[in-house]
Amino acid sequence: MWSLGMSLKFWVLLGLTILLAYGCGAGPDPYGQQVNRTTTLAIQGQQWFSQGDLRRAARDFGRALEISQSIDYPAGVAQQLNNLGAVALEQGNLETAQELFNQALSLNQEIPDWAAASTNLANLATIAQKSGNLARAGEYLQAALAAAERSGANTARGRILCQLASWYLAQQDQGSAAVLLTQARPLATTPALQGTLNHHWGRLRLRQGNHLAALKHFNQALAADREILERAAMAADLFGLAETYEAQGELDQAFYYYSRAFDVYAALGKKARSEECRERLRQVNHKGRLGHSLKRFESQSEQTSSEKNQPAS
Repeated sequence: MWSLGMSLKFWVLLGLTILLAYGCGAGPDPYGQQVNRTTTLAIQGQQWFSQGDLRRAARDFGRALEISQSIDYPAGVAQQLNNLGAVALEQGNLETAQELFNQALSLNQEIPDWAAASTNLANLATIAQKSGNLARAGEYLQAALAAAERSGANTARGRILCQLASWYLAQQDQGSAAVLLTQARPLATTPALQGTLNHHWGRLRLRQGNHLAALKHFNQALAADREILERAAMAADLFGLAETYEAQGELDQAFYYYSRAFDVYAALGKKARSEECRERLRQVNHKGRLGHSLKRFESQSEQTSSEKNQPAS
């Protein structure tokens, strides 16, 4: 029952460097002030992105890119190219996203910033996977893992190990996925990575039919993702909980969690995900003869979609 689309993830604003506008009490630092401006805009863009407001996210990432270019700040340029690529990817514009990720990758290889390069390569893997080219996605992920290891950053390595585990799950290779997730476990020292790690453990345990373990991991993932308000990840965790309850025949609980996943996806303007939740709600409602009304799911989807189409100011 697992949906490939629910597990795909790309990375925005990883390794963000925040410089002080004033250096050690020595007086104003005009360059540092401009770097701080890009940081502020990028954080604002991240918040819009997390809320599903892609127009405002693109606006702020674009402004941060312009400033980074104007002050010769290569790391900032690379980061905003990656962020704009993430927006394009979320919008379904794979060609533009690929071009932007490749531009960011070239810059990060020149700087060099291998942790950021691993992010760009992982995002290129997501594009390949969305395009149905699993072999190419695997090549990108192996390159991303090599870059992460070259960086010496444990968080970068853990992140790529989780995405590579997801790639193996997409190919029904549960053994390799388990090995990689085990390797990633001691590296998961941030809430974001703990959420990702537990989500994939939940998917693996669901595949194995270990429903109790799956519920435990999805709940742990949800707690971690809620801590950092990672809305899309929270929705995926809720969907995983719903799938697990459905698999063990607890259809009323499945309906409850599908409805919660629907609410988050609808608020984010994710039409395809909302529709998948709505279809699952119909199925479990019918199968379990639950008698729940589905009217609000139809009206809420139309309302949130209309709100997301309002122009950015």
